Amino acid sequence: MRRKNLLLIPIFFTLFVIGILFFYVVYAINTGTYLNREPVQRYYFEYDIKVTGLSGKEVNGTTVIMVPIPASKEGKFFTPFTQKPDSFQKFLRKVMRKPERNYIGPYFRNMSEELDNKELIGNWVTFIAETDKGYMYGFRTNETRLKDIHGGAWFVADYFDIFDPINNGSPMLFPIENVSNISSVPYGEYTKYTSNPTYDTYIYLSDNLKEGENVSFFVYLTANNDPYEWPKKYRGRYNNLLAAKVNDTGYVKVRAIMGQEVPWGNDSLDVLSSQYARDYYENKDSHAVNKTSRHPEVA
Repeated sequence: MRRKNLLLIPIFFTLFVIGILFFYVVYAINTGTYLNREPVQRYYFEYDIKVTGLSGKEVNGTTVIMVPIPASKEGKFFTPFTQKPDSFQKFLRKVMRKPERNYIGPYFRNMSEELDNKELIGNWVTFIAETDKGYMYGFRTNETRLKDIHGGAWFVADYFDIFDPINNGSPMLFPIENVSNISSVPYGEYTKYTSNPTYDTYIYLSDNLKEGENVSFFVYLTANNDPYEWPKKYRGRYNNLLAAKVNDTGYVKVRAIMGQEVPWGNDSLDVLSSQYARDYYENKDSHAVNKTSRHPEVA
């Protein structure tokens, strides 16, 4: 009899654990907890902007600076992640009589919510503008003594392609012109770049910055695919960098560069260790290509 009772202990414990797991799964599926992953564990990218050489400059009037914004080669903004309830989730909500507004799931902000009309140090106010070059990200201030600009944000997307981001709609630093010839090599079921593709893009400085010292632009985008959706050999990221020193105003055409880290840990095409980046940090020639004189109408 005692032996029989001892056997019941592991059986009871096993059933108890199974019961806890079952109720947790029901709770997780119903509330979206099973999707409660860190942003970097999804299709995710960071966008970072530094404009230096402004601090201490004395100017008159409104100062406007614009930089490339994340968008596809065609100028289309990314799509934020959205949770779409499956049939079992819908059933659970009905059983528990939960109203639609109480359905819990991750929510990630879109480009406008994250970037537009934000106030930064130095009384810079951000805006998204559609210029004759395409969409750009801007900063505006009426201060007479300027400060450097530091901004940026992170985003979660539904999907993007890290193997050929240029041609397959992934976010890049837009506007995009004159993409260099791109050669690729086989990589499993996919291909990846054999070098660092470059292209032309634009920055903008208002006329009240004429005849000043160089203004340095560092705009960086790094994007990774979802490690939960890809085998280890296909997990990775790409980097997109604009680094330039300019002494001009209006639209200035500059060069941007793309690099890949596929799989993670393989930084052979890392743009931050490329000659492009070294030239910027070693104060060599600017990456400005040329200036176009027309100035935008910015509201």
